[in-house]
Amino acid sequence: MLSRVADSLYWLSRNVERAENNARLIAVKLTSRLENANPTEENNQNWYELIEIGGYQQIFNENYSGCDDRSVVEFLMFSMKNPNSILNAITVARENARAVREIIPNELWECINSFYLKLKSYSKSRWEMDEVNEFCETIKKESLFFQGIVEATMPRGDAYLFMEMGKHLERAEKTARILDVFYHKNLDQYENKEIVEYHHWWSVLQSVSGHEAYIKMYRPLIRSKDVAEFFILNMDFPRSMIYCIQKVRNAFVALEEGEVEHYSESLAKELEYLANDLIDFTIEEVLYQDAHAFLQSFQRRCSTIGHYITRTYYLGEVAIP
Repeated sequence: MLSRVADSLYWLSRNVERAENNARLIAVKLTSRLENANPTEENNQNWYELIEIGGYQQIFNENYSGCDDRSVVEFLMFSMKNPNSILNAITVARENARAVREIIPNELWECINSFYLKLKSYSKSRWEMDEVNEFCETIKKESLFFQGIVEATMPRGDAYLFMEMGKHLERAEKTARILDVFYHKNLDQYENKEIVEYHHWWSVLQSVSGHEAYIKMYRPLIRSKDVAEFFILNMDFPRSMIYCIQKVRNAFVALEEGEVEHYSESLAKELEYLANDLIDFTIEEVLYQDAHAFLQSFQRRCSTIGHYITRTYYLGEVAIP
């Protein structure tokens, strides 16, 4: 496969996943009741958490004088100044799809093109905050539709495998970012700490559509330690860090037909080390050594894996926050 084709497929999948993740976070923030504790400063801080999860603080601060719900939503959904806004992500994904129309099913091209046109119409309208949840639901459904077409129509060859690597690497890194930002939030300041803590972790689980799966496994309590274990070490949940890294590794092994050549050695080693580290750790060991340090290290290692993928397969380097 030509490197330009592999590049387009990898970033097509990765950008659609990035758009969906942003939409999920915005939708959860809209329905969360934690913001009711303080309608002004505390509310703004809660919205700023979405900027922190994406790692967009510098870009946001350079372009907005203050932080409120509307500025954060505009920045994450429609801002052309944010290279990772939903609109920019789908614009790039559409161009990626256009470049490989002869490789992907026609249904997939029609899906991403329709997705882009809907977003463009939203961005040009005079939208109100009460419409944002509907926007987010549309984005999530379009992304799931996209993934369904991929799973139902694409042969399990190189094209599919590059898309698998892009999607799951993006998902793994975002799961780590979400947990990192929310895990250490101070909830002691609230009078009804138990209720607030429940809603806090409910929101975190909802951001990865993991609430129902979590409850079936840990019922009926929602505790920080169990949520961390679910996010990091659950082998069966499709958005857990270990699940996603295993999917990236499996795609790489399939691409290389089980062999490790000199050009792919660095990528093979990094994937193996990270996957084995996750398998070997217990949640007690993760929390004992400092969850923040562990999650930061995981994000850096995901970035390293992304760099090795682009270097191994001569893909175009794209800045990853």
